[in-house]
Amino acid sequence: MAVLNHAMQRVHYLCQQTLSTHRWLAVMLLVTVLLSGLVGHAWWRGHTLQHSLQQMPAPTKRPLPALQSRPQVVSVLQTWPSEEEADRISAEILATADAMGMVFERAEFQSATVEHSSLQVQRIKLPLKGDYLQVRHFLQQVLQHYPSLALSQFKLQRSDVLQPELEAYVEFSLYTRKRGQT
Repeated sequence: MAVLNHAMQRVHYLCQQTLSTHRWLAVMLLVTVLLSGLVGHAWWRGHTLQHSLQQMPAPTKRPLPALQSRPQVVSVLQTWPSEEEADRISAEILATADAMGMVFERAEFQSATVEHSSLQVQRIKLPLKGDYLQVRHFLQQVLQHYPSLALSQFKLQRSDVLQPELEAYVEFSLYTRKRGQT
């Protein structure tokens, strides 16, 4: 036992001498051991993940959810306004902005057909001026009131930080049913 104890003390002494004279070697050894452990752990995790994926059952073919809800979508589209109502709704949107005290000099309107559908879209481009709360309340009110109205583009700009008035550019897309579509 004394011989083993003496051998252990000798190994310990040699390790201390080697480490004290070659600290960089000890650091490199430690880094190598840590990196090897990380690589081994990553390999093991990848292996177990691959094994788990192989154990999963094959996917079954199911009908797409969009096809199952098609009757519901059709019934919602029937509640949207017809193409004949687009000009009236656009005028109501402008009247709402005016009633809220916002200033606008012009508005642009463009109509287009949505391909492969029974829908028509009217783009409403509207530069506005008003304070932040007016613009926010206006957007909230018209988007809630017209379910087929989408906010396509929205920009805010304030030219002077001390001014409460904002310049807003709003572009709506008003979707309507084409003429003769029910």
